[in-house]
Amino acid sequence: MKTKSLFLVALMLLIGGTTMAQNYAFRVLTAKGNNTASNNAIRVGSKLNNTDVIVMEQGGYLGLLHTNGQTVELRTKGTYKVNELASNLKASNNSSLTSRYANYVVSELTSAAEEASGENRYKHMGKTGAVERGDKKAITIIQESKVNMLGDKLEIEWFVYEDIAKIDKKEVKEYRIVLTDLRNNELYSEVTKETSYVIDFSRPELQDQTAVLYRVEVADEDKKDRNFKSGNQVIKKEKESDAKKEIREQLDQIGDDTALGHLIKAQYLEETGYYAEAAMAYKAAMALAPEVETYKILYDSFTERNTMSEKAIITQDKEKNASLNND
Repeated sequence: MKTKSLFLVALMLLIGGTTMAQNYAFRVLTAKGNNTASNNAIRVGSKLNNTDVIVMEQGGYLGLLHTNGQTVELRTKGTYKVNELASNLKASNNSSLTSRYANYVVSELTSAAEEASGENRYKHMGKTGAVERGDKKAITIIQESKVNMLGDKLEIEWFVYEDIAKIDKKEVKEYRIVLTDLRNNELYSEVTKETSYVIDFSRPELQDQTAVLYRVEVADEDKKDRNFKSGNQVIKKEKESDAKKEIREQLDQIGDDTALGHLIKAQYLEETGYYAEAAMAYKAAMALAPEVETYKILYDSFTERNTMSEKAIITQDKEKNASLNND
């Protein structure tokens, strides 16, 4: 009898634990506005049950993660039944992988108080500073000095390092991007007024290249003799391998072409070491939902911990110089 009773207790606990593990349909990853679910305020990290009814206000936004790993974005004022949202989803086989990276988003956003007190809230990585770059130049590239890329396109960014160039960045009107092969034979160059540029390996000049060098220089005629330019950087297309194939397959599984989908992709790309492409995914998320502050917060946190912004690079340099002066 004692053994039977213990078995029944264990069975009840197992059933109860299973029920508790499945007692919600969606988890809230991103939120904007005073939206409610069954009269309760919806916040990042909130769990929505099948019986809940969501009321969206005008201008509101919700990014939801279903327990099967699929995402839903709500942007329109109105009333939504959670069970109907769930029933409209198709079966998915990427639940655990998507949930893993989505949970990073929740962890990041629900710990704002720690960041306000100066603590790092990105628990799964910490401040890595993993991006390696060469010596700072008058034109400093934000991306790492050698990039291995998965796709065909890569956005590069730069800034005028005023302390090195000894000029105000507002004085620069145009930049020239120069691409060469590894023997320094020029492939092509282009001039832009922007401080970013997308290198596309599908261009005729680059189709036969597996790796290229590039640099950015000031194109203003009145500054040519000042030699304002960056060092040479390397972009290399990854060779196909089982490991890279798996990364590409997982990348295809964990996100769709929505702001939330790109955000989850960004988390995955960062952890797998593709920082430049992670930055592109963050930017894609912000472009698709420019009104949602969440995406900008996460992008700024990404650039800070990986030293991938003008502010982060200059701050790091000042900290290093201060440390050297104190020694």
